[in-house]
Amino acid sequence: MNIFIGADHGGVELKQKIVHWLQQNQYPFEDVGPFSKTPCDYPLIAQKVALQVQKNDQRLGILICTSGVGMCITANKFKNVRAALVHTPKVTQKAREHNHINVLCLAGTLDADIACLIVQKHLTTVPSLETRHLRRLKQIQEIEDL
Repeated sequence: MNIFIGADHGGVELKQKIVHWLQQNQYPFEDVGPFSKTPCDYPLIAQKVALQVQKNDQRLGILICTSGVGMCITANKFKNVRAALVHTPKVTQKAREHNHINVLCLAGTLDADIACLIVQKHLTTVPSLETRHLRRLKQIQEIEDL
């Protein structure tokens, strides 16, 4: 599993805490930036992560901006990227199991301890292979192809 993480200036503090958690738990990751609070444009960061995730189904992404919404909107523009903005570990688990999300979007205002629990759930939950979920994923892929 390869993890790609990025944020805008509104999410850089939370990203640093998540990066520390990833290091402590020995997850392989690549931080695509930024590395300061200098204002930057979230679509460009989301693009970097989404392009990496798009290349291989063993790759996962984590994106953080002030609200998480802009990152989520941008990431979902890329074929085969399924991004979700979540605020709880339980929703993360369901999004990963049922929707096979591969990009986790977080609000930079989220409590760091909760954010790390959410990241842990994202990285450890196995997507469901139940027929109903696979059918719905196929429907999403067909819509992407329109």
